[in-house]
Amino acid sequence: MLAELQDYISLAPKDAFSSPIFGYSLLLVCCLLFCWWLIRKTKTDLVAVFCDEEGAVQITPQALRELVRKSCETIPGIHSPSTKIFKKSQKIWLLVSLRVEPNCKVKETRHQLRETLEKVMVENLSFSNFGGVDVIIKGFQDLK
Repeated sequence: MLAELQDYISLAPKDAFSSPIFGYSLLLVCCLLFCWWLIRKTKTDLVAVFCDEEGAVQITPQALRELVRKSCETIPGIHSPSTKIFKKSQKIWLLVSLRVEPNCKVKETRHQLRETLEKVMVENLSFSNFGGVDVIIKGFQDLK
């Protein structure tokens, strides 16, 4: 086995690239990179809510997304919210993508959404590091 490896190392680059072991090795590296990416993507990082002398309170990103979705249900004119959570300057920011009705007043709706989420996040959950909400309109909902 060691002799075969030494023979492979001593090959010219053109011969080494055309060798079957190179293709298998490249495929193995690609599979390992994909598995590493998949594990990193599905890893659940907890979001810190607050910490005091009694201990720390954390929330899962999925629970935070559900909280945003349920908060959006109470605001008329907003449909299909999706949320991304990110940190900026040690603060938790929410990026909410949503569909609005065509006759929706976007500025008022954004203000109402931000107030609702800030009330839930800061007053109810006592988020100590809540930064704010950014809104992206991803489309318009048909009126039914």
